[in-house]
Amino acid sequence: MDRAFYRPFLFTVAMSALVAGRSAADDDPLREQALKLNQVTGTTAMGKRLSELIKDEAGTKKLLATATKMIKDLPASEPNPLNYNACLILAKAAQVQKDSETALVFYRTCAKEATKVGSANKIVEVFEGMVNLYLVTKKYDDAIRASQEFLSIEVEDMENPLNRYKPFFMEKLIYATAKKGKLEEALKMTEKIIEEDKGGWYFIRLKAELLRDADKYSDAADTYLEAIERLKKSKKLEEDEQKIFMKEMRYILSNIYVEMKQIDKGSEQLEILMKDDPENPTFLNDLGFIWADNDMKIDEAEKLIRKAIEKDREQRKKIEDLPKEEDVDNSAYLDSLGWVLFKKKDYQEAKKYLLEATKLKGGKHIEIYDHLAEVHMVLGEKADALKVWKESLEFKDLSKREQERRKSIEKKVAEAEKK
Repeated sequence: MDRAFYRPFLFTVAMSALVAGRSAADDDPLREQALKLNQVTGTTAMGKRLSELIKDEAGTKKLLATATKMIKDLPASEPNPLNYNACLILAKAAQVQKDSETALVFYRTCAKEATKVGSANKIVEVFEGMVNLYLVTKKYDDAIRASQEFLSIEVEDMENPLNRYKPFFMEKLIYATAKKGKLEEALKMTEKIIEEDKGGWYFIRLKAELLRDADKYSDAADTYLEAIERLKKSKKLEEDEQKIFMKEMRYILSNIYVEMKQIDKGSEQLEILMKDDPENPTFLNDLGFIWADNDMKIDEAEKLIRKAIEKDREQRKKIEDLPKEEDVDNSAYLDSLGWVLFKKKDYQEAKKYLLEATKLKGGKHIEIYDHLAEVHMVLGEKADALKVWKESLEFKDLSKREQERRKSIEKKVAEAEKK
């Protein structure tokens, strides 16, 4: 048999198979959907497409798997089939789905594409997304490395976005350093940047945040007050921007005072906030809850909490095309109402609202469960109380405050089981 005769035939068969394989891949609707993201341009259009992906959770999960494979299986010699915009949309979609590893695949690809075209704004955008993701996922070493990589980019023009954003990436580097347990090192870096930012308030706020996270509440409170005073004198921000930062700092300060058991001072900060924004559901609820939790102004506390629920409902009515499943009461506000009713010894009514809170998004919270169990106990429903308490002990990723509550619940369970 003449093998030479068959070579053209074998070559044709092989090429046909290869072409067929590529055609099959090209005809993959998920691959085609990923490639169409290359055509999405402009902030508005990208935001709209991202919203669509977020709503289709199952479909987006499949799309992300296909798009990830397209990048990972790509030979080094071939260009990336997905451009910057496509990868950024996919990174954010993966981030919403809490698929951090997939999100990082697309953020890293974005970084390469942004660097390749030399777009300062895109480099800032992608590095910010990437560092924030590292921080959220507690990959502090990676956050430090990515921040340092951004800070090492040298640009002569001081008005270039890369230079203008360097202080904020320094902030992320400091924050990651503190989260690694190196508070003193982080504070030293903060003091240096405060000194460079003569008379500024922003990095004073950062120092206060570091102190709060380290449970140095008294120092944190004093530092927030200093930041607030400096912000009042600042001429660099528009009035609306100044109000946003002022609200944020006063709100955090109110929580710090509550942690310090200085309830009057915590209430005072919320009352200051309510003078400027009297119908804000968060401020109304928090002040009502603080009073109720500390057996202060119970009737007034109930009025504030009920008003918070009412204003929250009014705000939802103003949202166009709000999905039915999202048009529900805030579980934290229902918990507050249940707790103030408990304080008023209206136990059956309290139980109703607390049960409803546990069924809602955000209701799987150790404090809400603790309140519900307390109601069960006072109603003589010991078995139900123990069941709820024990379920609450299964919750993960607790804050320091929640860990303290967990210890308290463990004691309650032990005491209840002895009776």
